Amino acid sequence: MQAKKILIIALSGAMTFAATQSMAIMSVPNGWYAEGNVGSAKLTNKSDVPSDGSSGIGGNVNLGYKFMPFFGLEIGYSQYPNSVIRDASGTEAAKDKHYSYGIWGRGTVPISDSGFELFAKLGVSRITSSINIQNQTAANNIGLDSSSHSATGLYWGVGGQYYLMPEFAVVGQWQTAQGNDNTGTESLLSLGISFIID
Repeated sequence: MQAKKILIIALSGAMTFAATQSMAIMSVPNGWYAEGNVGSAKLTNKSDVPSDGSSGIGGNVNLGYKFMPFFGLEIGYSQYPNSVIRDASGTEAAKDKHYSYGIWGRGTVPISDSGFELFAKLGVSRITSSINIQNQTAANNIGLDSSSHSATGLYWGVGGQYYLMPEFAVVGQWQTAQGNDNTGTESLLSLGISFIID
């Protein structure tokens, strides 16, 4: 919860700063770009969601190509916080590691000549849950074994960005990688930066 508050305050500060600038900076209309984000991640819809560790700090990196000001295509990788699985006595039995990768289209709507853009992403991702035993006795108590599960599902996100230079923007977004009961579904509310590199 604290991470979400910090993220919202940081995003509000960036938007306030942007609103005070007297000259809008428009983005480069096309080219390759790289994006990096960090923020608050949350795991849901998992059949063995632990009592703690289902949320925390996550991040992702994306590489995309902007075909025109209104459309691009991205590939990306997201790393989510580890979940902790405990037995009935509270002893840590295992860590559950989560990550995803995928491909998606990105539609962008520039807001007049303000330097702001709103965007939405839609595509597919592959999310993986990997359970690593930390205490075999505790794991035996709950019938848990090391395992790895993956699922392919929808990926979607919405956000906005402001260009400080034609090739450089600050980005705020919310994105979700959908899995199944074995992998869970991961959401990430993040703040980051984007560079047009070609």
